[in-house]
Amino acid sequence: MTAPPSQADLPSRVAALCAHLRSAHGFRLGPGETAAALAALGAVNLGRRREVRDALRAVLTASREEGRVFDAAFDTFFRQGEAPAPLRLPPLLPQTEAPLPPPPPAPASQTGDEGAAQPTPAGQAVAGEDDGDAPTPTHPNPEREAEGEPDAPAPLLHARRSPNAGAGGGVTTPEDDLAELLRAAGALVRAVELGRGRRLVPRPVGSRLDARRTLRSAARTAGDPARLRWLGRPRRAPRFLLVLDGSRSMGPHAARLLRFAHALHLRSRRVEVYAFSTDLTRLTPHLRRAVPGAALTLPDLGGAWGGGTRIGENLLRLAREERGRVTRDTVVLILSDGLDTGEPETLTRALRDLRARAGMLVWLSPLASLPGYQPVQRAVAAALPLLDAFLPAASLRDLHALGGRLQR
Repeated sequence: MTAPPSQADLPSRVAALCAHLRSAHGFRLGPGETAAALAALGAVNLGRRREVRDALRAVLTASREEGRVFDAAFDTFFRQGEAPAPLRLPPLLPQTEAPLPPPPPAPASQTGDEGAAQPTPAGQAVAGEDDGDAPTPTHPNPEREAEGEPDAPAPLLHARRSPNAGAGGGVTTPEDDLAELLRAAGALVRAVELGRGRRLVPRPVGSRLDARRTLRSAARTAGDPARLRWLGRPRRAPRFLLVLDGSRSMGPHAARLLRFAHALHLRSRRVEVYAFSTDLTRLTPHLRRAVPGAALTLPDLGGAWGGGTRIGENLLRLAREERGRVTRDTVVLILSDGLDTGEPETLTRALRDLRARAGMLVWLSPLASLPGYQPVQRAVAAALPLLDAFLPAASLRDLHALGGRLQR
């Protein structure tokens, strides 16, 4: 370097180089990288141009392409004496001008005497002389900004654009049949049998003699084992995971099955409840806060209630995101009519995943209680080979019969 920068001028030159690389070429450089570059220069000989360039390149570039751009920029900022100016390389991130939105239509009062508004090219002002200072979305009022007056907050617009979206709003169901539902839920809890656990525990009657406890008991009767002790494997208490279809096609059945889920939650604390329509949400926290005997009121469930039906996608999401809630002690109950708008392959993948980890996989359908019903829906036909049971659930009678039908 024939004209090396002075020690006092070096920080400003390096900072300017970093700013140029960031603004003109899109380098991701900030104050930290600038400080690191200055620190790197403290370890090299500033009188040797190559060492300075290599040190800055090592800190300020992240790829080979950025290295070529850096070399050209470095030659510009630290050009030797009368050396010719280096070639200008195109920026890595080309800058393009975003097109302006189309101009708003002129008010009738302004166009009444002047005829119809003439079309203008995009990006040009269309307002007349009187509107020259009027603020637009892309040209805020400079006087207002100078006065420090904050702009009016933009209103938040909430729209449900999808035709499958629900109408929104809370969910309220009466509890007039809670007593009947509690009896049905209790029968279901008592009837489900998932087999025996692996661990041997003391039991009044078992399959293996507990020799240690038997001998200890015999010490109280002069060595006579008058009473035998036994070990056995206890019954595995089931967990329930209910996935309730809250789509429009379920109609009044969705509210009844929601009350049944609430009743099952009151009968057993090992119950998880989810609802889905186009989205999936967990209802268990709401059910825990519900007051028994009062109307069950839920907040706006968004896309999980009152919209279209996406069974496969939501079950796949449940299987992946709530994996820890499905174990070999879990009975998964899918409460749906099976009128799905999704792909059966997605549903099959989700059910295969749930079946591999759950103790029992059951589908309860309100349509299955109709006379002459045939499971011809695409979702139901795809699910049947993976289910342990496919049962009707359209009335209180069907819910009362669940325990007997699932009893093994």
